[in-house]
Amino acid sequence: MAVVAVAVVTLGAMTGCGSGGDPGLDNHGVTLRVETPPQPTSGPFVVVAVDNHFHDIHYQERNLINENRPFEVKNEGENLHNFTVVGTNISIDIKPGHEFVWPRLGNVLKPGNYRVICKYHTYVHPPMGGHFTVTP
Repeated sequence: MAVVAVAVVTLGAMTGCGSGGDPGLDNHGVTLRVETPPQPTSGPFVVVAVDNHFHDIHYQERNLINENRPFEVKNEGENLHNFTVVGTNISIDIKPGHEFVWPRLGNVLKPGNYRVICKYHTYVHPPMGGHFTVTP
């Protein structure tokens, strides 16, 4: 599942008429807003590991996943990646082109907040990781 950021740009009048100031110092009437579309609430929740990055569990997003959903992690990159759930015994290596699937997330993780890392790419900045919340 790919997260698509939608940029909304509003262009206003680009003249400095009536502003009383230098039109080169204002924002030229441009407003930028980035929105993340809502995630589906059924079907598998898919995380993609590629280029030292986990897609769909970004730190800056609110990642809520119902415990009844299937959960899968795919390695679509060219490097070996790892999915370690911090504070648990879960540490799974994923070869390029491979994936793992949990048929029901709640069978593996109880409701709560989780942080994940790739133990092979903690040296990159920011470290390869993400977070999600399992909901009842």
